[in-house]
Amino acid sequence: MTVQDVFRRALIVKCLRPDRVLPSLRLFIDKIFGSQMLSSKDLQLNKLVTDEIKSNTPVSFCSVPGLDASSRVDALAQELKVSCTSVAIGSIEGYGLADKAISTASKQGGWVLLKNVHLAPQWLAQLEKKIHNLTPHPTFRLFMTMEINPKVPASILRMSRIVMFENPPGIKANLQEALGNLQVERVNAQPIERARLHFMLGWFHAVVQERLRYVPLGWTKIYEFNDSDQKSATDIIDSWIDNVGKERTNISPDKIPWDALRTLLSQSIYGGRIDNEFDQKLLECFVDHLFNAQIYNSDFTLADNVTVPEGSVFEHFREWVEKLPDRQPPTWLGLPKNAEKVLLVSQGNALLSRVRNMKSLADDDDDEEEAGTQGNEKGANRNQPLWMRLLLTSVNSWLSDIQPV
Repeated sequence: MTVQDVFRRALIVKCLRPDRVLPSLRLFIDKIFGSQMLSSKDLQLNKLVTDEIKSNTPVSFCSVPGLDASSRVDALAQELKVSCTSVAIGSIEGYGLADKAISTASKQGGWVLLKNVHLAPQWLAQLEKKIHNLTPHPTFRLFMTMEINPKVPASILRMSRIVMFENPPGIKANLQEALGNLQVERVNAQPIERARLHFMLGWFHAVVQERLRYVPLGWTKIYEFNDSDQKSATDIIDSWIDNVGKERTNISPDKIPWDALRTLLSQSIYGGRIDNEFDQKLLECFVDHLFNAQIYNSDFTLADNVTVPEGSVFEHFREWVEKLPDRQPPTWLGLPKNAEKVLLVSQGNALLSRVRNMKSLADDDDDEEEAGTQGNEKGANRNQPLWMRLLLTSVNSWLSDIQPV
C-alpha cells in the first residue's frame, strides 16, 4: 500500500466515521514516520538540564490547561541537591521577586523556577531582554512553566528549550508514567507489603487521570490532578508504613491503618481538588475498593477482568504493566463499553471541524489570488493566520519529500 493510498483511505474513513478519525490518523502517522513516533518515552530531565543545555538557555515547560509540570523541577532539584527559588508570576510583587531571584542565581549559581508565566505575556518581553544581557554562572538554570497560550511571545519560546507535557492516553501509559515517578529503592524498602501499596497508588492515580479524558462522563469537570498529588500520597504511605513496620521484613495487612490512608486520599490529597458531591462520592468508591487488606489476595480484582499482579518487588509490577494491551477498554475505568466511541466521535468531529475551517480559508485564499487584485491578496493574508500559512508551507515541503520517485 502506497502513502497516497493510506492517506486516501484515512480521508474516506474520516468522512464516513468520525469515531475512526484518530485511529485512522494514527495508522497514517505510523506508516509515514514509524510506529515509534507516537510512543511514550521517559523524559530524561536530569540529562537535559545538566548535559544538553547551557546556562543562558531557559527551559520552557509547556502543558495543556490543568496540568502543572513544576513538581518535576522541584523533584529534580531535591534529587540533585540544588538550590531552587520558585516564584509565581501574575502579580507586581511576583515580577520584582523574579527579577531579584534571577539576578542572584545568575551571579552565584542556582536554579530559578517561574510558574505560570503565560499570565504575564508583556512582562515576558522584558524577561527576554534581561536574559540576553546576562552573563550567567555555569550552574545557573532558568525554568518557566506555562499553559499553551497564543499570547506567549514567540521570541521567548525560540530562545528556550521547550518541553511539552500532556496526560498520556490510556491506563497503561498513565500507569507507566506513575511508576516512572517512583524511586526503585524506596518502593522495595522493607516491609515487602510496601511495594504493592505503591502499585495500588499508581493504578489509582492512572484511573483518576484517565477519567479526565472522558469529561463529563469520567468526571463532571476538569480537575487539576498532577504528579504532586501522587508524590504527596507516596509520602503519606511511606510515613504510615514506616510507623507500623518498624524496620520489620513483613507486617500483617490488617495492621496497616487503612482508615487513615483512605481518609487522607479521599478528603485531603485528591479530594481536596474536588468540589462536586457526585465526583467526591465516585472518588471515595475508588479509594475504598483499592485500599484495603484484600489487595494482598491473589484473586483481588482491579477492574473488569483484571486481577492484581503477583509479586512483592517493583520489577514484578513494572513487567506486568509492560504486558498490558496497548488499548484498554473504558470498563477498566468503571465506564460503559461505548464510552470510548462517544469520546472518539467528539474528538473526531472537532478535528474535522478544524480541517474544514482550514480548507475554507485556503479556498478563499485561492479565489482571491485568481482575482489578481492587490487588495484581495491583503484580505487573504488577514483572513488566514500566519501559523496556518507557515504550516501549509511545511506540509507541502513534507509531501514533496515523501513523493515516490
